[in-house]
Amino acid sequence: MHTWRLIDTDLAHPYYVTAADDAISIAVSKNKAPFTLHFYRRYPPAVSIGRMKSIKEINLEECRKRGVMIVRRKSGGGTIYTDEGCLIYGLIFKSHIMNPLKIFEMVCNSIRSALEDLGFDASYKKPNDVLVNGKKVSGSALLVREGVVLVHGTILVNSDLDAMERILPKRKDVEVTSLEKEGKKVDIKGLKRTLVEKFSKAMGARFVKGDLSDYEKEMIERLIEERYGRDEWNFWR
Repeated sequence: MHTWRLIDTDLAHPYYVTAADDAISIAVSKNKAPFTLHFYRRYPPAVSIGRMKSIKEINLEECRKRGVMIVRRKSGGGTIYTDEGCLIYGLIFKSHIMNPLKIFEMVCNSIRSALEDLGFDASYKKPNDVLVNGKKVSGSALLVREGVVLVHGTILVNSDLDAMERILPKRKDVEVTSLEKEGKKVDIKGLKRTLVEKFSKAMGARFVKGDLSDYEKEMIERLIEERYGRDEWNFWR
């Protein structure tokens, strides 16, 4: 069983946590950091845009009124609304498995199993969603770069679904819900513990709580300055 680092940033600025996932993946690629599980939530709330998605999907006026940030990530996937009630995970590692479908299956089934342990009727919907009572409660995105896999995604615990609907009015492909809306309050710390257990089993990993290195902290600052904190990046498409 391999030893991985567990970093729990919890509540942090959208630019910071987006840059952190990127910085960790760069550090892992250069053998400057161990494989890592990163937990966080975004505050203030933010719309996270997949690398090639358009800001035309977003009601920017509604974002302005509600103080919702816009940040474009390097991974693919769709455009999502995130807030304090949305737990986000990031798994950063090197692997001989480079098939995105197999990685999504491994990760999403871990999330499904965790939710089942917490009493939910959860299922895995290929390629990268987890449903509760047939409605989407979790989605994931993936980036493979220089032999490093970054797979990260959301679990809607008690997010503001009304804000989500107003900010992303064109999102009609699937019904979205939260764990709380499906009838059960979930302690986020307890959810993290259960996810660690499931990811540990799936990845053959032992997670040890740790901190970002000075290299990663400096990289985060640089990535915010050069990329994630700039309108030229976040609004380019």
